[in-house]
Amino acid sequence: MLKFLTLFGLIALAVNVNSQPPTIGLLYHTEDVSEGYTLFTPEKNNDAYLINNCGEMVNSWTFSERPGLSSYLLENGNILHAGKDSLEIRDWDNNLVWSYAMDLNGLVQHHDIEPLPNGNVLCLLRDNYTPAEIIAEGRDPGNLGTQFKFDRLVELSPVGTNDATIVWEWKFIDHLIQDFDNTKDNFGVVVDHPELLDLNYDNGEDTDFTHVNGIDYNADLDQIILSTRHMGEIHLIDHSTTTAEAAGHTGGNSNMGGDFLWRWGNPQVYDQGLPSDQKLFLQHDCKWVDNGFDDAGKISVFNNDSDGSGTFSSVHIIEPDETGGVYAMSSGAFLPLDFDFSWNGNSMGQLVHETKKSGVQTLSNGNMLICETSKGQFTEINQLGEQLWVYRNPTGLATYAQYTPDLEENNTIFRANKYLPDYPGFSGKDLSGQGIIEDVNEVSVTCLGDANVQLYGLNEKQLLTNLVVDEIVFEKIPKSVIIYDLKGQIVSKLNQINSNTIHINLESGMYILSIENQQGAISREKIIVQ
Repeated sequence: MLKFLTLFGLIALAVNVNSQPPTIGLLYHTEDVSEGYTLFTPEKNNDAYLINNCGEMVNSWTFSERPGLSSYLLENGNILHAGKDSLEIRDWDNNLVWSYAMDLNGLVQHHDIEPLPNGNVLCLLRDNYTPAEIIAEGRDPGNLGTQFKFDRLVELSPVGTNDATIVWEWKFIDHLIQDFDNTKDNFGVVVDHPELLDLNYDNGEDTDFTHVNGIDYNADLDQIILSTRHMGEIHLIDHSTTTAEAAGHTGGNSNMGGDFLWRWGNPQVYDQGLPSDQKLFLQHDCKWVDNGFDDAGKISVFNNDSDGSGTFSSVHIIEPDETGGVYAMSSGAFLPLDFDFSWNGNSMGQLVHETKKSGVQTLSNGNMLICETSKGQFTEINQLGEQLWVYRNPTGLATYAQYTPDLEENNTIFRANKYLPDYPGFSGKDLSGQGIIEDVNEVSVTCLGDANVQLYGLNEKQLLTNLVVDEIVFEKIPKSVIIYDLKGQIVSKLNQINSNTIHINLESGMYILSIENQQGAISREKIIVQ
């Protein structure tokens, strides 16, 4: 045993000394990374990938068009994908289950969607208005472009295999206040109506006024949260309303109709506070922390311009002050006064600073998964801000080779989402690694070997002896065995094993052995073929 470990150590050292750190795929890995599987959707192709913590692909899907922009794993094992002009649901094996042509039905979907517990899909849409239509709402005509955009939400109920029905709807344009034109019905004092949006707030946008870029749903509250980028605000609305109530100011659990129940990030939008009170700048991806997680019920957000200086980004946790469905205020502004948690810093030695898109997900143990869109990179940090895991998308218009130069903006991703190993959608699914996506990656190879140094049922003395004669003997019959080469590619996959001895025919070299026992537990070890 000692001789074997010493021999391997020398080989591993020789490999590491003569190679460069990878530039794509798995870049960094520690034992403290959260367990689970990460889903990401490259912006430059039609695919989605599910990977494990060693950077191996566990599953992949190919859709009819490029993303526009989100994909989510569903609890039945299917995947929901927003394309440029359509929605698709595919099963685990990539068979098309349902699709809906948004564009052909007059719906301009963008950025984000949200699967709901009842099987419906919440969609973020953009509507265009003429200057005349917006002036009729009380907009100052001196601050208008040739068209004006407002966001709205619709809830789609899938019908058959290629149709859907709108069963609920909410629009920004139904919840406006303005103090410019006293002949309009929505004329009023802005500061007295924090539940409404000031149509003439000067955010420098004469066309794309709100620019919502993320939505999330809380089933316990039956509420929806929106990241409204161009206001520097998060908006929270009631989903328990009817569509008619959502267009008004009464009804629903809150009896506020579709008005804002809570808003946060920039109180200047409703004539409160000073520039120094603004907390969010061009933010993305606000969402509730899941039940059962550390920080459950709080809200995470990626703050692109952090302090408004244009020099760095940050991630935050916000804890709304809510009692009995009522959100507290102080001096006319919604609480809290500040973030519950904040982080900014480096990933792989470079400052995290993203001017567009990107996101953050709070994980079950309080760790955070941060996505940097332009680099196609996602990083897991702990609550101390320590880097635990980093992966960089190796695909775009092509699957790129390791060390390909100038990848930035060619391998972009909108977001990454991590799912726990016991996520219902994984029930009965084969989650064994299928090899890395890129061509070579020594960090993945090391990760595979370190994933579980206690090899299940393997008689190590027999291993060393029997490798010479091209067979491996196990103390117990394994369920499956996968053998990887140093590139992370599968060279042999054995299922339905009925003997404790397997025969191998491999060239001399080092390999990773992944063994699944009869109970489904997976262990791995580095082996040497002489």
